[in-house]
Amino acid sequence: MQLTTLDEDPSFVLNLEIATYDEDECISHNLPIPDFDETGLIGRGEEVEKVKQLCLGGFPVISIVGEGGVGKSALALKVAYELIDSNSPFDAVVWVTSKTTKITLNEIKNIKGAIDNSLGVIQEIGKKIVGEEFSHNNLNEVIEYLSIFKIALFIDNLETILDDNIRQFVGALPQGSKIIITSRIGLGAYEYPIKLQGIGESYASQLLRTVAKIRGVDTLHRLDEKILRNYVNRMHRNPSYIKWFVSSVQTGISPEGVLQNSDNFLNFCMSNVYEFLSGDAQKLTKSMQCAQGLKDIPELSYLNDFDAIQSQKAIQELMATNMLAQSSIAKGASVKTTYQLSELARSYLGKHHKPSKTFQNTIRDKRNKLNSMFEAQMSRRTGNKYSARNIQFRDKSDRVIARKLYDAQNHISKGEHDLAYEILKESQHMAPDYFEVARFMAYFHQKSGNFSDAREQYELAIVLSPNTSQLHYWFGKFLLHSEENVDDAVEQFEIAHKIDNQSIDVSLSLARGYLFQHQFEGAQIILSGLVPRIYSADSHQLKMYLDTDIQVSYRKADDYSKNGDYENSILYMEEMRDKFEALEGAHKDRHIRAKLNKCSYTINKIAKNNESSLKERALVIQDWIQEESSI
Repeated sequence: MQLTTLDEDPSFVLNLEIATYDEDECISHNLPIPDFDETGLIGRGEEVEKVKQLCLGGFPVISIVGEGGVGKSALALKVAYELIDSNSPFDAVVWVTSKTTKITLNEIKNIKGAIDNSLGVIQEIGKKIVGEEFSHNNLNEVIEYLSIFKIALFIDNLETILDDNIRQFVGALPQGSKIIITSRIGLGAYEYPIKLQGIGESYASQLLRTVAKIRGVDTLHRLDEKILRNYVNRMHRNPSYIKWFVSSVQTGISPEGVLQNSDNFLNFCMSNVYEFLSGDAQKLTKSMQCAQGLKDIPELSYLNDFDAIQSQKAIQELMATNMLAQSSIAKGASVKTTYQLSELARSYLGKHHKPSKTFQNTIRDKRNKLNSMFEAQMSRRTGNKYSARNIQFRDKSDRVIARKLYDAQNHISKGEHDLAYEILKESQHMAPDYFEVARFMAYFHQKSGNFSDAREQYELAIVLSPNTSQLHYWFGKFLLHSEENVDDAVEQFEIAHKIDNQSIDVSLSLARGYLFQHQFEGAQIILSGLVPRIYSADSHQLKMYLDTDIQVSYRKADDYSKNGDYENSILYMEEMRDKFEALEGAHKDRHIRAKLNKCSYTINKIAKNNESSLKERALVIQDWIQEESSI
C-alpha cells in the first residue's frame, strides 16, 4: 500500500512518524538489520502478534518451527524489534544465530566463522549476556544472569546445533527470562511450538510483485495476477523461494527455467532436516513418495513392515520437521488422522532422495496385495451385516486392520487366545479410533470370560461410533446372555431398532427382550411388524420368530395363573396350542417341543381348580402337551 502511495505522491514520506531506537528510548539489544526491509514482513501479521503475546505471557520457551526459507528468522526478528521499545518488560533482547549456510543464485555457501556447535552458541550467549569477562562455557553463569535480569534470548537456526547441551540449557531457564528459537526441528518437551507454513496465496503474490518491482524485473512485476498465483503456489508460497526466484529471473533465466531447476534451493531448505532423520523416518518418506495421498498409521505400518510404535515415532519425528501434512476427519464420534508429505518435502525428496526401483516395486506389490486383500475381505462378508464376522469399514483404509481382526477372530475360535490378544493390542495401537477394534477386543474378553473388560470395550466401541446399530445389537446380546441384564440389553436393542428398524435380527432381539421383561404387548407389536418379511428370512430367524411368538402366549398364561386369573390363563394356553398346531412339520423340532414342557406346572395348577369347565379344558391341554412332547 505504501509503495503505491509513494508512486502517486512521494511527498507523503515527510509526514511519516519514524520510530527511533536511541539508547535512552529502548532497551539494550544486539539485533541485526532485518533482511525484509525492502518489502516489510508481508503476510505474517497474525503470527507476529501471537509470538509477541507468548513472549509477554507465561510460556518460557517459544519455538518457531518450519521448513527452510519459510520466514522463521524474519518473524523472530520482527518480534524482537517490537520487544525493544520503552514499554518492554525485558531488560535486554539478545540475538544469537547458528546459521551456517546461505543460498545464492548458483550455490549454497558456507558462512565464514559461523557457529556450528552447541558449545559455541552457549559461549556466544555468554558473551552477549555476561560480557567479554564470561568464563568459557560456564553455563551456570549464564543461567544466573538470566535469573537476575529479564532477558528475551533469541536463538536462530537451532537445528544445526541441537544436542543435549542445548536441551540442558533450555531446561534450566529461570523464571522471567524467555528463550525464542527458530528451527527446522522442534525441541520436543520444553517448548510452545509455532508451526510456520507458507504465507497466504494473496500475500505470496503481493510479495512476488513487490520484490519484482523493487528489483526492476518488469517481466514478473507486470504479469497477470492469475499467473503470479500459479507461480507462488508452485513455490509453496515460501517467501525465500519467491525472492530467490525473482533474483534468478533478474539474471535473465526464464521463470519456467528457474522453477524446473530449483534443486539448490530445495536442498538449502531441506538438507539440514533430512540428514538428521532416523532410518525409520527416512524409510517412511520413501514409502510416501511411492504411495501418494493421505495414509493412516495402519497402512504406513503395513507398507514399511513397522509395528505401531515404530510408525508413531517416525511420524512424530517427521511432524516435528514440518515434512508431513496432517489431516483429521470426523468418523462418528472419533477423529481419523491421516498423513502425507508436505509439498516442499515432496519436491525436495523427488529431486534428491528418489526411492530406488527395487523399493518402488516393493511398495507397488504391497499396495496391490492390499487391494486384493480388501476385495477378498469384502467378498468374505455375508449378506447379514449383524453377523459377528462382518466388519464395518469406515473407508478403504481400514483394510489393514480388518485383516488383523479376522486373524484374531480365527485364533479365538481355535482357542489361541495369546496370539489373538497380541494382534488385537497391536490393532489398538495402530487404530485406537476404529470402533471395530474395540468391538473385537470386547468379543475376545467375552470369550475369555472377562466380562467387566468386555463391557468396557463394548461401551468404548459405542462411544467411537454411537450411530452404528450393530454395536448396540452386539452389546445388547452380550448384556442379555453374559450378564443376564435384561433391562440394559433391551435399552441397547431399542437404540439399535431406532437406528435400523428394518433389521430382522434387531427386531427379534428386541421382541425377546420385551418378552423377558413381560412386556408382552410390546413384543407382540414388534412380531406383528415382521409378518410380511419373516417367512422369506433365513431358517434361524424364522425359528426364532415362531419360538418367540409361542412363548408370548404361554408366558402370558403363566402370568395370569400367578395372579389367580385362570380363565385368561387357560385362554392363552389354548392360543399357544393353536399357534403350535399351525406350524409346518419342519418347524416342530425338538427345541420348540421342549418349550411345551415348561407349561406343565401352570396346566397342573389350573387342572386342580374346582371349576369343572376350567379343569376340563386344562386336562385337554395337558394331554396334548404329553402327546406332543413324546414325539
